[in-house]
Amino acid sequence: MTTRDVYEGIGDYDRMAACIAKEESIRKFLKMFLRDENFSILEKAIAANDVERAFYGAHTLKGVCQNLCLTQMYETDYVVTEALREGDLEEAKKYMPELKARYDKAMLRIAEMDE
Repeated sequence: MTTRDVYEGIGDYDRMAACIAKEESIRKFLKMFLRDENFSILEKAIAANDVERAFYGAHTLKGVCQNLCLTQMYETDYVVTEALREGDLEEAKKYMPELKARYDKAMLRIAEMDE
C-alpha cells in the first residue's frame, strides 16, 4: 500500500505532501503515530469520568491528527475536545464510538503501509 493509499478515507495526502515533500518523512511520522498513546489516555480518562485528563488526551490527539493531516479523525476529535473543554463529559462520550472507529481505521491502514 502506498502512502497515498494509506490516506484514502482517513486524511488528506496532498495537503500532507505539500507540507512534507519527502515521502520517507511522511511514512516515518505515520509509523510514529502507531506508538502515540493519546487515544488510549483519552479512552481511559473517559471511562474514569476524568474530564481534565480526557481533555488532555483529546486535545493532544487533535493536534497530532491535524499535523499529520488525518482529517477524518481530526474532525471527530475536535468535537470531543470542545465538549471536554466545556466540561461536558456526556457530550464527549456520544462521539467516542465514531472517533474509535476512525482511529481503528487509521491505525489499520498505517500498519498495513509498505515498508
